[in-house]
Amino acid sequence: MQSGQAALFGPGDAITVSGDSRQESRLAGMDVIILGGQPIREPIAWAGPFVMNTRSEVLAAFEDYQKGKLGVVPATYVPHGSLGGSA
Repeated sequence: MQSGQAALFGPGDAITVSGDSRQESRLAGMDVIILGGQPIREPIAWAGPFVMNTRSEVLAAFEDYQKGKLGVVPATYVPHGSLGGSA
């Protein structure tokens, strides 16, 4: 697999993760994210950090980001109290 690819595994499938002796020059290391769940059987459109169902939804997400509609990091306002997590 190459950077930015996804794979779907079914019952009985296995995965082995290892680093290649030759990595892409823009990457200093390797990150692996493994997610699990029930298939939603919907189309996937991806660009940059946004994953949606259609290309137009991805473009809308980029526009919202550029307009500042997705918030900022670090958050300047936390609606439910502090980030400390105490109740």
